[in-house]
Amino acid sequence: MKWKAIKSLGEVSPGAWARLACLAAALINAALSMLGKSPVTLPGNADEIISIVFAVAASLAAYWKNNSFTRAAQAADEVLEQLRKEGY
Repeated sequence: MKWKAIKSLGEVSPGAWARLACLAAALINAALSMLGKSPVTLPGNADEIISIVFAVAASLAAYWKNNSFTRAAQAADEVLEQLRKEGY
């Protein structure tokens, strides 16, 4: 069962991987900022504001788009696409 899930990861869209990578980078950046080790150093509070905006934007993009990582979700996407083509 576990191997089927790993095999389905090869069929995940590049966009889903990109959104996941951006979200991970935003969360790592936010964690570093909370620890006082901000990877971005800008004058004033600009680095904190950029970190927050980056985290919010990455989170919204990852939430809004369909990230079908499992084979069942990918199959459901195919059914949904077929229904849309048929006018439902």
